[in-house]
Amino acid sequence: MILLKIFNKLTKDKSSNGNIAQIKLHLKKLQEKVLLLNKIKLTKNLKSMVGLLKLEKKNITDNYRQNLITYIINIKFSEVNTLINITDIDGNPKLSLSSGTVGLKGKEKRVQPLALISIFKTLLINAKFLSKNPVALHFKNTKGYHESLIINLLKNKIFIKSIRSYNLQPHNGCRPKKLKRLKGSNNR
Repeated sequence: MILLKIFNKLTKDKSSNGNIAQIKLHLKKLQEKVLLLNKIKLTKNLKSMVGLLKLEKKNITDNYRQNLITYIINIKFSEVNTLINITDIDGNPKLSLSSGTVGLKGKEKRVQPLALISIFKTLLINAKFLSKNPVALHFKNTKGYHESLIINLLKNKIFIKSIRSYNLQPHNGCRPKKLKRLKGSNNR
C-alpha cells in the first residue's frame, strides 16, 4: 500500500523521469521482499494458531472434566443408624460419618431430623473440599421428606449435580408367610 503511494508520487514528478526505471526495479524488489516477509509472518501465525488451538483444546477438555461429578455423597439410613460416606468418582473413600461418630446415642441415632442436621454440620466443617466441586447425592433406604430435608440443607453450601434414590424397602412391606393349618385341633 505504502509502496504504491511512493511509486505514484515518483511517477507524477517530472523531474525524476530518468530514474523511473531504476525506481520501478527497486520497488519490485521491495515488493517481493514484503511478500516474502508476509509469508514468513503467516507461517509464524499459523504455528502460533496451531499452538493456540492445542491450548484451547486442552482448556475445553479441562473445563469438561471440571463440570463432571467429582465426589459422591452416599447417605444410608438403616433402622438403627444413619451413615454418610463421601467418595471420589473412582470410589476412593474421602470421609465417613455416622450418627455415632457425631455423638448421638440410642434412639437419637435413628433417622431423625436432629441426627441429620448434626451429621451435616460436622460434614460441612470437615469436608470443605466439597464446596467448589460438583457433587452427586445417592440416597439409600430414605423417605421422601428426609431427602427433601437433606437437599434443602445442602443446596446453598454444595453444588449438587445429580440426585439418585435407591429405595430397597418395598412400599407396602413383604408378603407375609402363609399360615399352616394345625391338624388335630378343632377350630370350631
